[in-house]
Amino acid sequence: MEYPTLQKSWKRGMHSLAIVYPNLYYGGVYSLAPLILYNIVNHLSNWSCERKFLDKCEGLKHFDLLGFTFQYELDYFNLFNILKENQIPFEKEQREEIIFAGGPCITSNPETLTRYIDFFVLGDAEEVTAEILHLYDKNQEKEIFLTSIAQLPGVYVPGKTKTIMPATADLNKSSYPIYQPLPEVVDKSYVFGRSFLLEVERGCPFTCKFCTIPTIYPKLKYRKIDLLIRAIQDGMKLDKREKVVMYAPSFVHPERKKLLQWLVDNNIPFSVPSLRLEYLDDDMLGLIRKGGQRSLTVAPEANERMRMLTDKKITDKAFLEMIDKAANYGFEQIKMYFIIGLPEQTIKDLDEMLAFIAEAKQRFGRRIHASINPLVPKPKTKYEHLPFDKEKCKEHVLYLNKHMTTKMKISDLNNAALEWKLAFAKDLDFMPLLQRHQQST
Repeated sequence: MEYPTLQKSWKRGMHSLAIVYPNLYYGGVYSLAPLILYNIVNHLSNWSCERKFLDKCEGLKHFDLLGFTFQYELDYFNLFNILKENQIPFEKEQREEIIFAGGPCITSNPETLTRYIDFFVLGDAEEVTAEILHLYDKNQEKEIFLTSIAQLPGVYVPGKTKTIMPATADLNKSSYPIYQPLPEVVDKSYVFGRSFLLEVERGCPFTCKFCTIPTIYPKLKYRKIDLLIRAIQDGMKLDKREKVVMYAPSFVHPERKKLLQWLVDNNIPFSVPSLRLEYLDDDMLGLIRKGGQRSLTVAPEANERMRMLTDKKITDKAFLEMIDKAANYGFEQIKMYFIIGLPEQTIKDLDEMLAFIAEAKQRFGRRIHASINPLVPKPKTKYEHLPFDKEKCKEHVLYLNKHMTTKMKISDLNNAALEWKLAFAKDLDFMPLLQRHQQST
């Protein structure tokens, strides 16, 4: 059982939508996209909505519309596992069910799944969702419905939509997803615990060459602070939560300090996401520590030379000064994200990166956790013209494993290669890939 839920009495003429997070429940409950749709749809008088997950996906054939949100390309494989479990045909021409998809992967490239998905929602889903459901109310016959939505902003119906254009929403006019159901028992596997998710902004002002966020959300949007505070007050009371988790790519909201100070003054614990050093001054560090957070997450990405080449214009000196301050404020751990396989990246660059990590560890005097990820070029980024260089990444992994003195986690290169292929594919036949993927896992 979950709490709180939006319970609706069924009445004649009502329709139903399942929004599916195609991965495990303990992580998917914190995904904002299903929560947004869950709240929007259940506040419509003639619709009901349920969230479903990879390990909680029974009964999908009973819904009028099935929606999938894809945050990671590798979750495409779980789409087929879920359809198979519910005895729903994979290819859209062979089924009656209407399936749509959205999320960052889809907005970056909606063409990968065109053989299997009836329509796609690109960009912000808040405003276009109600329009889609309104047109379904008018006519449920599949082809007529798909034709009717084909020209809505943010909707892409393969073969019917002439101009693909992501939808945009005004965050200050869209209602906030206050209902955020969690199971009655939340154990340590639920990484955010009994938290209320607070999306403070959408988009990012920075243009790092490897990142898709500036193209998925080309306009940075902030929620007004009075609306954020009201959402916290309503959500913490309704959901009976213990803390607030900030939901933002960079957390650069112009009134971020005012928001954190309000939380501190009201004795509400909180945590913040990965932070940009340009916005991480003494005031921010002090507020974050007062809010109960014991670790910080930053992304140096590489040594200073390579960092500059990726358009992340932050010096090693700035990072190390921040680490000194973090130690003084009593933080217990710093998580750092790095990228290997970058164009022009050499062994000398790796040596400088290792030296930087070693100095950071020595100055901090506590735990430094390094996460190493291969560069996976993505569509609509400044690296989209590059292939995935598996051999270069393998060389870098072997070198780091031999010379790294700090505990590190390195992402799987085979999965990264597959992620790159899926990110750029068009009208892909998944069946051979699916068979090989199942054998490998």
